[in-house]
Amino acid sequence: MPATIKLGDSGDDVKRLQRVFARNKVLGPDDVDGVFGPRTEQAVKDFQQSNALAADGVVGPVTWSHVHPYREASPTLQAGAVGPVVAMLQRVLKTGFGHAGAIDGVFGPATENVVRQYQKNSGLPMTGIMDERTWMAPAGAAGATLESLSGLIL
Repeated sequence: MPATIKLGDSGDDVKRLQRVFARNKVLGPDDVDGVFGPRTEQAVKDFQQSNALAADGVVGPVTWSHVHPYREASPTLQAGAVGPVVAMLQRVLKTGFGHAGAIDGVFGPATENVVRQYQKNSGLPMTGIMDERTWMAPAGAAGATLESLSGLIL
């Protein structure tokens, strides 16, 4: 179970909480910064109130038990990365975002180029790196993201 966190705290547990709220569109991807500020506190209070919990803005064991799922970030992928997650990303990029390369699980130049284009279209820095902000940027109807379309979250 993560640590108890509140306004003014920072760290990985704050980021875990912020990811849940960002995935649920309560916070934006830019709010996932690991700093428990006023926006995070308000999101927590609203969440607590909607779950009939004490709306004190403090995330302790009771609030954590209602937060599902608190997960780590989707993996950072960049040129040279290999594996099934790269293939999952390539499949989504090929289906809807113009990836012309093979679905081979190798993050090569074709994958990097389409990631850069996706970042540009999403108003993100064009790094060519699949970072947390890129995974969580809107990618279509009904609040889809590359993270959800790739099957990394349910």
